[in-house]
Amino acid sequence: MLVFLNSECARVITSIFPGDRSEMEDIYDIVPGELYLSMLESADFGIFAVDTRGFLLYANDLARNVLDIGRDVSCRGIKFSELRKEIWPDYLKVIASGRPTENVTVDYAEFSLLSHRYPIIHKGDVIGVMSVFKLLKEYEELANSLFKTQEYADRIKAIIESSYDGIYVTDGKANTMLVNSAYEKITGLNASELIGRNMEDLVREGYFDESVSLKVLQEKKPVTIPQTLKSGKNILVTGNPIFGEDGNIKMVVTNVRDMTDLVELQQQLEQTKGISMAYRDILKSIHQSSLRDNDIIMVSEPMLRVQELIDRVSKTNATVLLYGETGVGKDRIAEEIHQKSDRAESGIFVKIDCGAIPENLLESELFGYDRGAFTGARRDGKVGLFEVAHNGTLFLDEVESMPLVLQSKLLRVLQNFEINRVGGTKPIKVNVRLICASNQDLKELTDRKLFRADLYYRLNVIPIYIPPLRERRDDMPYLIHFFMNRYNKKYGKHKSISREALGLLLSYHWPGNVREVANVIERLVVITHGDYILPNNLPKEVFEKADSQILDEGETLRDHLEHIECAIIRRAIALYGSARKAAPYLGVDSTTLTRKLKKRP
Repeated sequence: MLVFLNSECARVITSIFPGDRSEMEDIYDIVPGELYLSMLESADFGIFAVDTRGFLLYANDLARNVLDIGRDVSCRGIKFSELRKEIWPDYLKVIASGRPTENVTVDYAEFSLLSHRYPIIHKGDVIGVMSVFKLLKEYEELANSLFKTQEYADRIKAIIESSYDGIYVTDGKANTMLVNSAYEKITGLNASELIGRNMEDLVREGYFDESVSLKVLQEKKPVTIPQTLKSGKNILVTGNPIFGEDGNIKMVVTNVRDMTDLVELQQQLEQTKGISMAYRDILKSIHQSSLRDNDIIMVSEPMLRVQELIDRVSKTNATVLLYGETGVGKDRIAEEIHQKSDRAESGIFVKIDCGAIPENLLESELFGYDRGAFTGARRDGKVGLFEVAHNGTLFLDEVESMPLVLQSKLLRVLQNFEINRVGGTKPIKVNVRLICASNQDLKELTDRKLFRADLYYRLNVIPIYIPPLRERRDDMPYLIHFFMNRYNKKYGKHKSISREALGLLLSYHWPGNVREVANVIERLVVITHGDYILPNNLPKEVFEKADSQILDEGETLRDHLEHIECAIIRRAIALYGSARKAAPYLGVDSTTLTRKLKKRP
């Protein structure tokens, strides 16, 4: 009713706006104001309006009575802004903002009012403010009459008893006045144990570890605390003060909520989180241990340059293109870049061999698919490897095997890092660091139209060439030593290599690169009788194709091996800083290293 009347009142005030008729002739025709005046004059609420200059425009009977304006006195010329200077600034705020203010309590002489103030808007401009109010005395009388009735008391009691939260009420001296059944159920305490008891006594006797009612009385404001009961149950209590007319607290009403289930759930979550973190740490430790067991040998000058590039690019998110012959360890280099980057903490390393997956399946493996994308698809769809690698690194090996149609989709991903699942229409944002590898010359493939040139330039941001073993001969002794240790440990053996066999291994050209070295050493550890590997134990291809020209003229095999041995010792000392620090790595004591170097300086 008030909303309707307020709207209509605004129209009435506009239609009877006093002033020069020549200025207001369009307003007079808005609505026949006389039609509403009789309604407003006899209303049980007060209403008056002022213009933007502070002059009173209209006041009904109740408003005139409150403002002390006689019924026979014209409102014209009465300046409300002077009449009520203390509240006029509030009206100016309504005029300036064009927004109403409601439920404002105001004192006019002996009257206490609940007032609502609304802007009067005409043709988009605020032309005044209308105040609609009720006497608070009427509300108080209504409330008092309700309080005096048994029916009201019964209703209040029913409301309190139906509350899901426990309710606990004390007087201004912390004596317990009321406890509802929800409180009894939550706490396990009976009302008969508490009613009439003072909170200080109850705390002293151990019913509560502390009292929110006492805190409210002390701080004179609402207080919320967790509370532990005598039974061990955890509850959350909020105490609210009720002030009397003298400004003192006459009651404290406390709401109580059972937190036991939430606390137990939190403990379970913390435990689960702890287990998850423990598993993550264990898996990370295993992963790092695995990485240490697969450390890349980087002693030769070409591999030291690769190591330097790895250290640089791992600190960025730039796309990396690894190229080199089959078996040089491109996948290990990619994993090393990921492990040294921040992404090792936020995501995982995902590898896919593009040449090992049929063309018609590669797209769904990379991008995933939505439900019903094709015949045979899973009912709930599938997440692609780009999504799996979110916040981590995706390694595409043999990227040259990717069909041209899929190359264009990969190019679009690199442009905005959004993917679309097969059969899907909604783009999915991914945060992925891409590393690609190829054992072919991609530039040559682009010239032959077998690889997209635009994709090649996107991938070739940071090219890293991994040299074959024939270009990194200085790494060979370390690789042989490394793989001997690995496979001895794996198979529980104690094999070692004779000088002659080692010389033949070092002179072989290793067309299969590191992968071939690992396979040959594993084979020797597994099938060789005894603990000593001799030249006749070596594979036929190694024994027959060893470079016969590797020895200098007049140099014996013993001399050659000693030369290689000294070179290894010198590099180890340079790498680790001293003979003492290098000795454990080479498996001998530092005295032996010094003696060997003196023998062949």
